[in-house]
Amino acid sequence: MMEVKTIPVGNLGTNCYIVFSGKNAVVIDPGDDAKVILKETEALGVQVSYIFLTHGHFDHILAVNELTNATNAKVAAGALEYERLSSAYLSGLSLMGVGEFDPITADMEISDGGFLDVGDMHFEFLHTPGHTEGSFCIFCDDVMFSGDTLFAGTCGRCDLPGGDISEMFASLKKLYLLPGDFKVYPGHGESTLLSEERIFNPYMAEAMRR
Repeated sequence: MMEVKTIPVGNLGTNCYIVFSGKNAVVIDPGDDAKVILKETEALGVQVSYIFLTHGHFDHILAVNELTNATNAKVAAGALEYERLSSAYLSGLSLMGVGEFDPITADMEISDGGFLDVGDMHFEFLHTPGHTEGSFCIFCDDVMFSGDTLFAGTCGRCDLPGGDISEMFASLKKLYLLPGDFKVYPGHGESTLLSEERIFNPYMAEAMRR
């Protein structure tokens, strides 16, 4: 049975997720604090085979290289984020004026409608641009990892390089119209339910008016 461990990391409190079933695990958005993430995987007794990136902003990727060195995990991201993964400016790190940037190379591309099985876990990928051109939401069973597209009560900012408010509303409408319900694990803040966001999130409401 799939389980999720949430680890807030870095100065911006980015949610890093260890998603696991049995000994198989993936890490989603390891934004910092690689040693903390690795300690948790050891405590859980899991082997990390993939690192999934919802997008390429620095606060979601800074621990990637250290994790891959320790685990030999493959890095998967949307192709439209590849340039951002190798750029201190596009990743936002130079805009913050802190730290050094270590470029990241993805091993495999995730695509809209694509899927990947890891052990008995079935992951599906949905392209949701708006926060960045190559942002993705990641699904497993009845769980959605929404990155910085959808938060509890709000959505991701669109004023950074690659952001587009029109695309954000289109992506939120796409999420609204998904059949069924999902537990939503966002890139920052508390988890929520898609059913609640359909009712209470003003940005989803605006998306449906467009």
